[in-house]
Amino acid sequence: MCWPPRIPRRIDASALLSPFDSLVWERSRTERLFDFHYRLEIYTPAHKRVYGYYVLPFLYRERIAARLDLRAERARGQLAVHAVHAQPGEMDEQGYQALAGNLLRLAAWLGLERVQLNCPRTEGSQLRRALLSAAPA
Repeated sequence: MCWPPRIPRRIDASALLSPFDSLVWERSRTERLFDFHYRLEIYTPAHKRVYGYYVLPFLYRERIAARLDLRAERARGQLAVHAVHAQPGEMDEQGYQALAGNLLRLAAWLGLERVQLNCPRTEGSQLRRALLSAAPA
């Protein structure tokens, strides 16, 4: 190991975050560090929800770039994506590719056969293209 250790200029990682992940659990810190306002809306009446029932933040590179309303629909064998909300200026084509890969891995880990995209938003169209190009032939 070299001393002093080299610090990367940029981190090219991505991950879907659980609402209970330490990165988002302390909400005031998340807002301060990432300028990302996050609330779990499972106890919010449906007509008052902003982003969805069970929303997962998406970490892309060094930012929380989007949030997704997901459900594992086991009876149908699918991971349903009901909404994709990108943070302004945070998602690019590579971001949608990374998100598609994360969703496919999550579906496989859950033992689900496919990812079903139900989001009518513009972000849903961008994610659909990424999922089509990432899906195995």
